[in-house]
Amino acid sequence: MENEERILCSQCGKDLAMKFIELKDLVFCSNQCLEAFKNSMGEKKFYREYGDVFLPGEGKGWVPVQSNEFIQMCIRCPAKMTEVCQSELDISGVFHDAVIESETIRWCCHARFLLSCAFSDGTVPYELVKKIQSHAEGLTKKFGLIGVTTITTNMTFADLAKNFDYQRLPEHLPEIKPINMSHFGACLLCDPAFGKQCEVQANEEFKLTDRAKAQIKSLWCAHAIQCLADVLIDRENGEDLLRKIIPLAEKVAEEKGHPGVQVRDYFIAMGRSIE
Repeated sequence: MENEERILCSQCGKDLAMKFIELKDLVFCSNQCLEAFKNSMGEKKFYREYGDVFLPGEGKGWVPVQSNEFIQMCIRCPAKMTEVCQSELDISGVFHDAVIESETIRWCCHARFLLSCAFSDGTVPYELVKKIQSHAEGLTKKFGLIGVTTITTNMTFADLAKNFDYQRLPEHLPEIKPINMSHFGACLLCDPAFGKQCEVQANEEFKLTDRAKAQIKSLWCAHAIQCLADVLIDRENGEDLLRKIIPLAEKVAEEKGHPGVQVRDYFIAMGRSIE
């Protein structure tokens, strides 16, 4: 035993019996330690140094081909947007672990995070969670997928959206709790079969990104724009629906004092639109 090489978590120093998350020269015992290390290093610097683990054939194992593009969106994001996004990650994901209790099939970690965002300021009744999950899981079965992806989640919110009249509502912020998720590590930890189905859907999403951008006249997070692109997938009235969604999301961002529309703003707006 004394001669065996010890493997220590690069963040907390825990002696690991088994590698959990590996990034180049780093190894982490948990999602929380990976996120803590990333935050201590700084988002953009970390992505520049370790983002190439998402390049197919150059990192650790298989990842969806679009994963690197999603990472690059964070690197290119204006500093004023990044600051707000990072400061609200904990509140955005506050229900990430709670929604697992009412799932009936598998969900992508990022899809759970998007669902959590909708309820994160207390203005959207949490009772809607089962309605949203049921619709998303129904679509997933219809599509013949292993589990619910972010794309299917976005399509679900668009399907259920009915009321686009803006009304400023009082916040009722929930108590923040640590969640078992790493935004950076989620795709690395996803199994290839599920990831490859997500990759196929994401290909359709990226084909529609320019059409979604054409509807925007103000500052939006690139990830939020991708959410708009999902609305256009297999939807004849897609642009008409975007013209209703965009002003509502921008009103929510203004309400929160954000410099532009973040993913959290988008899903709070979409959650409020569900009746």
